[in-house]
Amino acid sequence: MPRFRHVVLGGTFDRFHAGHEALLATAFRVGARVSVGITSDRFLAAHPKPSAAGIQPYTTRARAVRRWVSLRFPGRIWAVVAINDGIGGAAAEGVDALVVSRETISGGRAVNAERRRLGRAAVPLVVVPLVLAEDLRPVSSRRIRAGEIDARGRRRVRLSIGLGVEDDRDRAVAIRAIRRAIPRSTVTSEPGPARLPSTSSARAKALATGALRDHDLSVGVARRSPRGWALVERSREIVLSPRELATTGSAALGRAVEALVRPARAKRL
Repeated sequence: MPRFRHVVLGGTFDRFHAGHEALLATAFRVGARVSVGITSDRFLAAHPKPSAAGIQPYTTRARAVRRWVSLRFPGRIWAVVAINDGIGGAAAEGVDALVVSRETISGGRAVNAERRRLGRAAVPLVVVPLVLAEDLRPVSSRRIRAGEIDARGRRRVRLSIGLGVEDDRDRAVAIRAIRRAIPRSTVTSEPGPARLPSTSSARAKALATGALRDHDLSVGVARRSPRGWALVERSREIVLSPRELATTGSAALGRAVEALVRPARAKRL
């Protein structure tokens, strides 16, 4: 059941992508009524963004949001509101929560500051995890406009991936799995550290760190006792939480590695 009667979220919603989907899906999960604020053309003209010339017109951006919500949440109570002042309706009476991403928490705090200035109570911020692209950088409209990735987080140029495995038997399985998940990738097996930690999760993390080198990202695969594996994916900026796989068989390992590196999903940081 929704936790809040009325939730608000806002953004530019240019080049509608997987990150926008995560924000909207969370808003409809926690709110009985949802208001989606979309920055107007007038506001963007006064507050230009990077590569602003490529931002779609308001009508195009709003149409993409309406289409997606109508298909996935038919019958729900919601509305699109144009944002002309940076706040929109988020500071109005009757708002019970704000849905923000990890990158827009400061905007949510600014809204609450405005609410307090108006004599209204601050409201909770529901923070949505980042949706990361194949290269473990956030899926964003700016990156799509720049031609780096598509709306699902797939890189438009080849991705270089380093692989570190504790057991040589896992090497070929992991390489095939990564290539299935990211066809436009070059996978290089790198030697691991001379000494590894005692726990499987720490070993997987050390293997991923050692394999990163000059690659865009890396994967570490360590054996668990008595069975299974620990998996870690990382880039220079982000190390994802280890995944523990308590099973046996190369097919299970392949599926787990493929799921680990698959793009455009909200990953645990």
